[in-house]
Amino acid sequence: MPKFAPKLQTRTDKLAILLSSMCVLHCLLTPILLIAIPSLAGVALLNDETFHRVMLFFVVPSGVLALAIGYSHHQKGGLAISGILGLVVLSSPLWLGHEYLGETGEVVVSVIGSAIIVAVHTVNYRLGKRKPALPQ
Repeated sequence: MPKFAPKLQTRTDKLAILLSSMCVLHCLLTPILLIAIPSLAGVALLNDETFHRVMLFFVVPSGVLALAIGYSHHQKGGLAISGILGLVVLSSPLWLGHEYLGETGEVVVSVIGSAIIVAVHTVNYRLGKRKPALPQ
């Protein structure tokens, strides 16, 4: 593994955790903000689909990169598969659509996907901090 890989994995794991957490905050706080401050309804950044697309544009590449580097370090295939599952779940509201999931379903699915991603990247980050096992 190249020398820069552990540092890059650490940074991309942290970035994926941050971005996934932002998705959760967006999903949970947007309805509250729109009720509290109705004039925010016109702000494009709060548009669920636009926000979701922009976040996925950053979450997917950073997540895949961190998982790939982590896998090359610790060889935990289940962890990589769980991370990919989290990315698929998080992105599913975009391709399943509002008509299929409904507003509440989109929030629930997004929060579940984000929680999976945060959990996987937290484990990946911790495993990345360990020294690799010596080959036998």
